[in-house]
Amino acid sequence: MTPEESLARGTSYLDEATENLTFDEYLWAFEEVWRGVAWALNALCCAPDDDLDLRLGPKGELPGPGTLAALVARIKRPPGSLRVITHLEAVRQKLVGADQLEIAEAIHAVRIEQIVFDAWDLHDACGQRLGLVDERLGDKLVLADPSPGRVGSQTIDRRTALKLLAVTSVVPLQACQKVERENRRGPAAVAPAEQTATVPPPAKVRRVTPLGGMQWQTSDPFLFCAHHRDDYPVGNAELGPDAILDGRHLGRDFDNKDNWNMYHGRTVPGFPRHPHRGFETVTVVRTGMLDHSDSLGATARYGGGDVQWLTAGSGIQHAEMFPLLRADAPNPLELFQIWLNLPARDKMVDPYFTMLWNEKIPRIVEHDADGRVVEITLSAGRYKELAPPSPPPNSWASRPESDLAIWSIRLEAGARFKLPATSAGTERSLYMHRGTMLRVGGQDVAGEHRIEVDGHGELELVAGPDETELLLLQGRPIGEPVAKRGPFVMNTQDEIRQAYVDYQQTQFGGWPWRESGPVHERSEGRFARHIDGRFEVPT
Repeated sequence: MTPEESLARGTSYLDEATENLTFDEYLWAFEEVWRGVAWALNALCCAPDDDLDLRLGPKGELPGPGTLAALVARIKRPPGSLRVITHLEAVRQKLVGADQLEIAEAIHAVRIEQIVFDAWDLHDACGQRLGLVDERLGDKLVLADPSPGRVGSQTIDRRTALKLLAVTSVVPLQACQKVERENRRGPAAVAPAEQTATVPPPAKVRRVTPLGGMQWQTSDPFLFCAHHRDDYPVGNAELGPDAILDGRHLGRDFDNKDNWNMYHGRTVPGFPRHPHRGFETVTVVRTGMLDHSDSLGATARYGGGDVQWLTAGSGIQHAEMFPLLRADAPNPLELFQIWLNLPARDKMVDPYFTMLWNEKIPRIVEHDADGRVVEITLSAGRYKELAPPSPPPNSWASRPESDLAIWSIRLEAGARFKLPATSAGTERSLYMHRGTMLRVGGQDVAGEHRIEVDGHGELELVAGPDETELLLLQGRPIGEPVAKRGPFVMNTQDEIRQAYVDYQQTQFGGWPWRESGPVHERSEGRFARHIDGRFEVPT
C-alpha cells in the first residue's frame, strides 16, 4: 500500500465520522474516527500496512488498548498525534466500561465531536508531512480564528466548527491535479473533421471498471450514482420491517444483512432529514415507495417507476424514507439516486422539484433483426421522437447544449441494440447492473461493471446469455471546478465554508415536521404537494 492510498482511506473514515455526527450517531462516529486516525498514521510508516487489524470484537468493542500507540511507535517524529490518541483511549475506556451505552454516548457526545475535530488536524498534518497537500489551499486549512467555536467574526456552535474543519481538510496533490485537469478541459472541442463528417465513426470502450458496491463513480456533469436494492420483509404497524432488528447498526445500517438495510432510519428505513446545496438529486424509484418531506413544507409519496427531480439550489433539507406499506407480503425496493451538478450561475437558485410520474415516462419497446426485445425507459433525454417531461427549469439538463440523458436499457438474452450517436464532447457511461455478459463495440464485458464510452458515434450492444439491464448516464461536462464535502457541492472551498455557516444560521427554512423521518399513512396514494402549495397526483 502506498502512503497516498492509506491517507485516502483515513480521509474516507473521517468523512464517515463527520456524516454520522450530522445524524447524532456519536458511537458510530467514534468507531470511524478511530479507524481514520489509524489509517492516517499508517501512511507515515516506512512501509504502510495493506491491512490494519481494526475489526470490531465479538461484542462490538474496538481493538484493544495500545493499537494506535503501536502505530505511533513505528513513526519517526509523529505529528502531534499523542494528544489525539490519549483522548481516543480515554473515551474508549469510558465507553467500554459503561453499563448503558446510550447514556454514555450522550455524556461523551461533545468530547467525541472534539476528537473528530482534532483527528482532522492530525490528518492534515500527516498529509503535510507526506508532501501530499496542495499548498495553494494552505489558507483554507485553518480557521480564521483558531479559538474553539469561532470562524472569523461569526460565532457558531461546535458541530458547525467541526464540519467547517472537515470541509477544509487536506487535498492530496495528485487527486487535486487530476480534478483540475478534468475541469480545465471543459466541453470537448469539436475537431474540423468531426464537424464536417455526416456520420461519426463508431464509438468504442474507453475504460471498464467494477461498480464496487452501492455507490458508483461518475463523470462530469454527474457527481455519483447510488443503487439501492433491498428485499424488505412485510411491514409492521409503524411501516417499518416486521423483523427483529437486533444485531443491526441502527442509525448507520449499511451491512445488507438479510439483503436489506435500515440506512439511517431506526423505525422506518431511509434517510431522515439532511441538507443539500449546489446540485440536484434525480431519484428513480423502480420498485417500492419513497416518502419525501422537506424544510420548505413540500411533501410527496412516489414510486413504482416514478422519478423525482430535485434542484437543491441555495439550500434545502429533506427526508427520504422507505415505508413498508404491505403487511401481507414482502416490500422490495429498488431505486437509483443520481447526483447531478449545477453550473456556478445556478448553484444559488431557489429550490424546486419536478415529479415525472410513471404514467408519463416514455418506455420504448423495439425488436432487433432476430425479434429479440429491447426496452428503453427515458428519465431524461430524447430517443428518436420521444422525450420525458421536462426537468426543473434551472437544471443543467434544461439546457439544450447539455445533451443530457438518463436511460434504463433492458435487453433480452442475445438482443442487439445500437446506442445512438451523440454530440461531440458528450460523455457517456453505461452501468451494467444485471446480467452476466455484454458485448460492447466488439468487447466482452462481465456483469457489475461501468463502461466508459470513447467517441460520440453509434455503439453496438449485444446481450449475453441472460437478460441484461444497463443504466446510461450521458451529458456534456459543465467543466467547472468542483468543491464537494458531504451534502454540499460548490465551486470553491470558501463557498463550502459559507454553506455550512448559512445552514447553521438558517437551517435552510427549518423543519416543519414532528419527526426527522416522517412517513405518510399506509392508505395514502402517490401524490406531491409542491413548495408553492400546488397539489398533484399522477394521471
